[in-house]
Amino acid sequence: MKIGFVGLGRMGMNMVLNLIEHKHQVVAFNRSPDKTKEAEKKGAIAVYSIEDLVRKLPKPRVIWLMINAGTPVDEHIEKLIPLLDKNDVIIDGGNSYFEDSKRRYALLKKKGVRYLDVGTSGGMSGARKGACMMIGGDQEIFKKVEVLFKDMCVKNGYGYMGTSGSGHLVKAVHNAVEYGMMGAIAEGMNLVNEYSSANRANTDLKKVAQVWCNGSIIESRLMSWLEQGMNRDYFDEVSGTVPKGETEEEMGKLEKLNKNSPMKVLEAARKMRVETRKNPNYRGKLLAVMRNEFGGHKFERK
Repeated sequence: MKIGFVGLGRMGMNMVLNLIEHKHQVVAFNRSPDKTKEAEKKGAIAVYSIEDLVRKLPKPRVIWLMINAGTPVDEHIEKLIPLLDKNDVIIDGGNSYFEDSKRRYALLKKKGVRYLDVGTSGGMSGARKGACMMIGGDQEIFKKVEVLFKDMCVKNGYGYMGTSGSGHLVKAVHNAVEYGMMGAIAEGMNLVNEYSSANRANTDLKKVAQVWCNGSIIESRLMSWLEQGMNRDYFDEVSGTVPKGETEEEMGKLEKLNKNSPMKVLEAARKMRVETRKNPNYRGKLLAVMRNEFGGHKFERK
C-alpha cells in the first residue's frame, strides 16, 4: 500500500521504517525538513508540504498522522480537508483524547472523509519491530486498511475496538494501567532502597531489578526497561523529578470519567509524578528512567 505519513518523531520515524520493511511505499512529511531527509535516506518518498503529500498519493488516499495530541491534530486536519476527496482516510495514531476523536470523526464525515483513531503502544522498539494498536471508527474502513495494522504489529497485537473514539479510549485506559504499574514498581524499589540504607543491608538494586525481570510474577516489559536503564551510563545523572508528559492531562480527565468506579490507583500514580516536581526522590528517578527507556522521554539531570 502507498500511504502518506505525517510526523517523524521518536515513534513516527520508527513506524515509517517498519512500514518500509514490510514493502509499503511511504510518502513522508515532517515539520522540520531534517527528519524528512533522514526518512528519505531510509527509503521513504520525501515531501516538504502537505499539498505535495496529497498529490503523491493514489485515491482513495490514506494519511497517517503521528503528531502531538490536541491543537496540532486539528490544525493538520484543517489543512487536509480542502485537499482531500470523498472516501480518503485519515488515521490518527497519536495520543488524542477520545472525545476529540469523536468530534473529528463527525466533522470529517460531513466532508465525506473517513477517520480512524488508533491508540499505539509498545514504545520506540515496538514502533520499529512490532507495536500494539487499538483501533476505533467505522469497521468497514478498518478492514480496508487492516493490512497496515497487521504488518506494523506483533501477532495478535491489534484489534478493532468499536465505533469512533473507542481506539483512543482503550489506549487511554491502557495508559492509566501503565501509570499504576510504573508507580508500583517505583514504590517497591524505593522501599527496598530505603530499607537497605537504614539497615546497611548492602542490597544491590540492579540485582533486584534483574531478578524481578526473570521468572517473577511481576516480570514485565516495564521491569525490563527499568533494569536496562539502571545499567546505563546516564542512570546516576538522572534527577528525582518526572517531567510532565503528553498524557498527564488526559489521565486527569480519565480519573473523572466514571464517578461510580473511581480510578484510585491512577489517581495515586499521577500524584506521585506531580509531587516529584516539588520534592525530587528516588521513585521519581526510577519513573523517569522507565519513561526514557520505552519512549525516549526527556529527563532532568542532577
